[in-house]
Amino acid sequence: MTQPMNRDAPTQGRRSAEAAEPAGPTEPIGLLGTVPARLSRRGALGLLSATAAGVLAGCTALPSSSRVTRSGVAASDTNALIETAPGPGEGDSAEDIVNGFLRATIAGFSDDFATAKQFLSDHAVAQWKPLETVSAYSGSTEPQVSVAANGSFTVTSGQVGVLNSLGVFTPAPEGSTYTGEFSLATNSTGQWRIVGLPHGILLPLSRLMQNFAVSSLAFLSRDRSRFVPELRWYPRSSQADSLVSGLLAGPSDWLAKGASSLIPRNAERAGRGVVVEGGTATVHLSADSDPASEDARGLMVAQIEQSLVQISGIDHVRVLAGTVDLGAAAQLTPMAPEVGGIVGMSEGSVVRGTGARRVTLASDRVLGTSDARSPSLGADGAVYALSASSLLRLPRGQGSASVILSVGDPSAGAGGLGAPMGDRHGWAWLLAEGRLTAVNGSGQRATLESSWLQDGTVAAFDLSVESERIAVRRTDGRVAVAIIIRDQDGRPTGLGPALEMPRASGTGTRGLSWCAPNAVCVLAAAGTEGGSVPEVRLVQVGGAVNTLVGVRRARSVISDRSEESLLIVDEDGQTWQRRGAMWRVLTAEVTDPSFPLP
Repeated sequence: MTQPMNRDAPTQGRRSAEAAEPAGPTEPIGLLGTVPARLSRRGALGLLSATAAGVLAGCTALPSSSRVTRSGVAASDTNALIETAPGPGEGDSAEDIVNGFLRATIAGFSDDFATAKQFLSDHAVAQWKPLETVSAYSGSTEPQVSVAANGSFTVTSGQVGVLNSLGVFTPAPEGSTYTGEFSLATNSTGQWRIVGLPHGILLPLSRLMQNFAVSSLAFLSRDRSRFVPELRWYPRSSQADSLVSGLLAGPSDWLAKGASSLIPRNAERAGRGVVVEGGTATVHLSADSDPASEDARGLMVAQIEQSLVQISGIDHVRVLAGTVDLGAAAQLTPMAPEVGGIVGMSEGSVVRGTGARRVTLASDRVLGTSDARSPSLGADGAVYALSASSLLRLPRGQGSASVILSVGDPSAGAGGLGAPMGDRHGWAWLLAEGRLTAVNGSGQRATLESSWLQDGTVAAFDLSVESERIAVRRTDGRVAVAIIIRDQDGRPTGLGPALEMPRASGTGTRGLSWCAPNAVCVLAAAGTEGGSVPEVRLVQVGGAVNTLVGVRRARSVISDRSEESLLIVDEDGQTWQRRGAMWRVLTAEVTDPSFPLP
C-alpha cells in the first residue's frame, strides 16, 4: 500500500515568465532579474542567496503539513517563524508514527528535533544524526510511504539534491529518487516507535532554504591576490560560527589543488566563537591560530571578513588569536569587481563599448587583416583576435600585432581555433583543434594535465572572474567545473578534479558562461512557459537553479561573470541585454562580443 504523506495545506508557489523580447514588462525572477549598475560586496554575494530564494519562489510549490503550524517569530531572526508539530499520539498506528516523524523533522529546527525524537526508540535517538545528511525534494510531489510485507516502511520521493554535514550541497540529476527505510517495534507500553531509520532528514527544498543560509567561503588564489569562493549551506541559527568553522576546515577537494587558506591548520574556535555587537563581529580563535607574520595575518583576517560580512548586521570583523588582535584585513580585489565595457568587432576593428562613444582598441591596419574575429582583452591590456587559423596578439601600446599560435593549414580559413580569452596572468585560453590550450605572449603553450578531460572532448569553456576556475562543456553534453592548477609564476599546469554540474548538462543545453562568482549559465531548450523561446538556465556551483525565458533564435549567452550583466547573441548577430524583466537589443553593429577578465 502506498500513500502520500498526509498534508493538505500547501502554501502557494509561483513562477514568473520572463519577457523574451521587449514586448512588455513581466516580473523578474531571482538572479540577474533586477541588478543595479554597481554592487556592494555584500550585495554581490547576497545575490547568491537571492538566486536560491528565487528558485523557491519561482519554480516549486511550497507544501506544509496541516499539522505543522507556525506559531510565532523567533527572537533571533525576524524572518524565521517558529514551527511546531505534534508528537506521537496514544494508539497511533505504525504508519501514523512514520508520517508524524516526517512532519516533526520539517518543524525540527524550532525545537532542535526534540519532537521528532519522541517518535524514536531510545536506542534510535542515540544513533540518529538529523543534520548528517539533508535530502531535499522539490515540494511539487509529496513523499510516498509504502508498507513492505515484513512490516517495515519505505519513504520515497523525488530528490533535487543532498546537503552533507560540511554544508556542501550536491545537486541530483533530474529524475533522481530518495529512498529511506524505516523499521518499527512496540515499546514497553505497546506504542509503536521507530527503531531503525536513515541518518539525516528529508525536507522540501523550500524548508531547506528557510532553515539554511547560502554563503560563500572566501579562500585564496595561489598568488594570494584574489578570493576563490566556495558556496556552502549552513543553519541560519549558527551561520557565523559555521562560516568560521568552514574556513578552518579548508576548501573542498575539487578546489584544494589551486585554492588555499592562510589560517593555520591547528587553528580552532575558542571561547564564545563569533560574537556580534554593534555591527562588529569578534571572532575568538585559539592562541595557536596566529600565523605570526603581518602579511599572513592580514590575509587571514581578509578571508574571515569577506566570509562574515555576507551576514546582515555584520559590517566589521575583529579576529583574536587568544588575546592577540590580528589587526586589519588585507585589501584584495573583491569577488565581483567592475569588469568594464564589452569588447567586440566593428568594421574590422576591435572596439570596446557598443554606443557612439565606443573606443577602438586595434584597427584592421594594426591587426594586419580586415577579417579578424572573436576578440578578447587581457588584464594587461593586450588585445587578442583570431585571423584565419592564427591567434594574434597586440600588446598594449604597440603598433602591430603578431601571431602567437597557428594550427592546421593557413589556407583552410577559420581552421580549428575557438574564441580566445585572456586571463589575468597573461595567458590566452582557447580551443585549438578541439584541445583546450593556453598560450602566453611569447607563443609558449602550457601543458595542461587533467585526469578527466581528454583531447578533442571540449565543446565550450569559460574562466571565472578571478581566473582560477574553469567551466567546461564536453562534447557529450556534460558540464563540470574545476580549479586551475598554476605554478608560482601563474603558468597553468593542469586542472583539478571535476565537479560535475548535472543541471547545466544534458540534451538540449548548449553554450556556457560564468554569470556570477559562484554560478554558470547555459542555454536550454524551451520550457513549458517559453513556447519556442530557449531558456537561460542559471546554475549555482553547489546551489540552486533558476531559469529565465531568453530570446528567439538565441545562439549563445555571455556574462561579465560578476552578476552585473547578462547578454544573449542571436542567430542574426544581434546582442540582447537583460534589463529588469525585459530583453532589449543592445547592438547589432558590434559583433563577437565578450567581457574581459579583470
